[in-house]
Amino acid sequence: MKAKFVGTILRRARGGGRISLLALGLCFWFGNSARAAEPPLVRIAHGAFNEKVEALWTGVEQGFFRKHGVSVEVINIRSGPQTMAALASGDIHMAYTIPGSVLSAAAGGMDIAFFTGVVNRGDGDFVVAPAIRRGEDLKGKRVGVQSIGGGVWSMTMLALEYLGLEPTRDKILMMVVGDQAVLTQAMTTGNIDAAYVGYTFSTLLKEKGFRVLLDLGKAPIPYQGLSLATQRSYLKQNPQIVDSVVRAVVESIAFIQNPSHKEATIKSLMKNLRLKNVQEAESGYQALQWLYSLDIKPNLKGIQNMHRLLAMTNPKMKGVRSEDVIDEGPVQRVEKTAFYQDLVARAKR
Repeated sequence: MKAKFVGTILRRARGGGRISLLALGLCFWFGNSARAAEPPLVRIAHGAFNEKVEALWTGVEQGFFRKHGVSVEVINIRSGPQTMAALASGDIHMAYTIPGSVLSAAAGGMDIAFFTGVVNRGDGDFVVAPAIRRGEDLKGKRVGVQSIGGGVWSMTMLALEYLGLEPTRDKILMMVVGDQAVLTQAMTTGNIDAAYVGYTFSTLLKEKGFRVLLDLGKAPIPYQGLSLATQRSYLKQNPQIVDSVVRAVVESIAFIQNPSHKEATIKSLMKNLRLKNVQEAESGYQALQWLYSLDIKPNLKGIQNMHRLLAMTNPKMKGVRSEDVIDEGPVQRVEKTAFYQDLVARAKR
């Protein structure tokens, strides 16, 4: 409607200078008005390459972010330190990340906080070569990770600890290999002997004869998984934008856990994880049914457990409190809304 009206003004403006100036002024006003109507852009970075990112992918693909008033761009940045550097520089606005990255950034002086807990429990499998049957068989072996201090490393360290192993003492070589797709490939080629991977990639390895030594989703290990974090200055200056992101993520979770939307979620997993068929995506889809929850408060006990691990290798961690990297304000505001309460009520039916 606006474009048609502007075109009419320009056609009628050919006859005189005054009218032309008026026409140009009106065009300028309409152009600015259209731009003003665009929702604010929010860049969210993640370093994961597994089914747990689906809440963000669904939010974009199903239009939930735009519905709640923000335009979200989901960006993959492979390592936690790079993600934190991008957050500090303003290249991204939020990070979908894990406690290791946030605590390390806080120890380095960044005023950062988790404002949601999207994955509030451990998950995924610690997969080993077929010849490995017990934890002690891993002594002297090669274990692949994505980066030191990242999410895969965190889960790997917790798995080794649960199995009674310690990398230095037991001469376990921790090898930085790549994301979970690369780790899966490294397992199949024999370049590493063990790796933590999500359920989607674990299924692919099990089909090739590899063994699951530990399912971290079943082990009683407190853990805070992938969650949204940003600088506190951003939280203070943009409460409406932050709340909009929280609303959209919650609606994405409700969508994913609704059986009637299974086909759409499977297609999204296949596209974003570059899977070949429905069967490969099925295990990831099933995992999301219990991994995700509409209770999205950050998990303090999980963050404290990760904090304990990191403090073993980083003395600066002693100057940070786990409580200092949590801001429950956005979740508390959203939980009071009729929108959120309606989602929870419908999920219980």
